[in-house]
Amino acid sequence: MADTEERVPLLKRSGFRTALTIVAVFLIAYGMANLEVIHRAHAAYMRGEEAFAQKKYKQAMWNYQEVQEFYYLPHSHWVDQAAEKEWICRAYLGDWIPPEGPLDADVRTLRGDYQKYKDEIAQITPVGDSTYQPAPLTTFEKDLMKKEKKKNK
Repeated sequence: MADTEERVPLLKRSGFRTALTIVAVFLIAYGMANLEVIHRAHAAYMRGEEAFAQKKYKQAMWNYQEVQEFYYLPHSHWVDQAAEKEWICRAYLGDWIPPEGPLDADVRTLRGDYQKYKDEIAQITPVGDSTYQPAPLTTFEKDLMKKEKKKNK
């Protein structure tokens, strides 16, 4: 009875070929998604480099933060370089207060990677960012200034 049974090789079975095709398609899709994320991280990092070269430190810092926040996985070398450059931009801006959270919090205490770049950024003298004009005063601020002027008279 065993002699009459025909054995079909594994690669010629239709179920195995279908499963192999599905696995291959998923692996290719996963690889393409990772390449796209790495490409976007590189593009955001290069935008940051252009702004940094023009001494637009605030814009550069935003681009470096974008790399770290949106393109962390898969972790590429662009994420590490963006973290270092963000600290350099913060040093030039003298910006150690986070944009949200408690006002007395210091970025140096909130982020553990500060120690890694501490020596490098200690050598930078803050210059500020003059690329942005201050926002126009709100109606409330204008009224407040008028009231202060009347008080001083």
